Amino acid sequence: ENINGQSKYMQLAAQSSFKGKSDRSKYNKAARLCGNIDKIRKDYKKNLTSKSNETRQLATAMWVIDRLALRVGGEKDTEEEADTVGCCSLRVEHLKFDPNDEGGDNKEIELEFLGKDSMLFKQTIDFGSALYTENNGMGEQVYENFKRFCKKKKVTDDVFSDLTPTILNNHLKTIMDGLSAKVFRTYNASKTLQDELMKTEEAKGWKRLTAAEKVVEYNNANREVAILCNHQKTVSKAQEATLDTLGEKLETLKTQKKELKKILENMTNGKKKKIPLKKNIKEEQEKVAKALEKAKSMKEKAKTKEEKIAATEQDEKAKQMRKELGELKFTQNHLWEKEPSKDQVVKKIENWKEKIKKMELNIKHKDDNKEVALGTSKLNYMDPRISVAWCKRNDVPIEKVFSKTMRDKFNWAMAVPPEWLFNEEIAKQG
Repeated sequence: ENINGQSKYMQLAAQSSFKGKSDRSKYNKAARLCGNIDKIRKDYKKNLTSKSNETRQLATAMWVIDRLALRVGGEKDTEEEADTVGCCSLRVEHLKFDPNDEGGDNKEIELEFLGKDSMLFKQTIDFGSALYTENNGMGEQVYENFKRFCKKKKVTDDVFSDLTPTILNNHLKTIMDGLSAKVFRTYNASKTLQDELMKTEEAKGWKRLTAAEKVVEYNNANREVAILCNHQKTVSKAQEATLDTLGEKLETLKTQKKELKKILENMTNGKKKKIPLKKNIKEEQEKVAKALEKAKSMKEKAKTKEEKIAATEQDEKAKQMRKELGELKFTQNHLWEKEPSKDQVVKKIENWKEKIKKMELNIKHKDDNKEVALGTSKLNYMDPRISVAWCKRNDVPIEKVFSKTMRDKFNWAMAVPPEWLFNEEIAKQG
């Protein structure tokens, strides 16, 4: 540019056609693994028992990348950068055998290290479980290999001492053109999402679920993918406070439903008990409106430091008054301004049942996902066409699972039919 004489770099918008073609190509490449995965797994499983230590380490690393979705990991200057770790850079100190001291034939290893963006990866893997042994999964052999690779080594030594990222990446390219650890992660993320969603669709009573309940099941499937890919986030104080507030509101709704049922019971039994009515809060509303207007006026006129402080204090006071008014409204939302009919009470009880159900789902969703970053896998690893097809099959609005940013980014995926599947056939589309 002609002001500072420096180069300017421009990035294409997420919703641009070039980005869309790149994303589509990425997911289609991952889909190619659907047709090659059995052959790849057969190849590395055979080499898990190789007499050559180099071949055995390469096969074990392939198993880890495929089944545990670890990144390759590369060498770095830890004085300049954070000591983040991937498969090839695992050290003996990152593995803890039999972490719970169970002894016997225990096949557990606790893996603990900093992954990409210094996110903690801490999982206890039971290599003897059905998840890793059924269908000749070779989990127990991988466990034995790890023991062998760590034997007589210092805690700071590399587990895969005969393997480098270059050797591993070159090997991946010989198996399939363009294959990398990221392609494995994209494949496993997409396949896991599709399999989990299909399980829920085949479950008894699925068709009777509401759209909101189906979205909860979708988020559960999304969470499985996020856990697989170690997409985490730290829980903020604001999140904890939101959960506490929602919990209190839920209890209030349940109490209100009990009161409504008691009113209905008295009406049904002909008991002439006075029905509580809403308190008139017009005076409180006027006070809050005046306080907010006063705060706004003080902010506009404030010039000195003292005036600005006074304006801020007035603003905080007004907002607190508004909050308290909202709480007062909420506590008497279930009541009427004049005495209701029996039908009105019955209708309100049904409404409150729906409100409670919806809030319970909301709390469960927020609590289950407070430590898991669902958005990362949605944006970068799960083929968006799986989600679009699922929404169409199940009459769920796409905005319930994709934000506007995601809908813009994946506009190329929106036209897929409801029966669309992530498989090797779509890989032929390029």
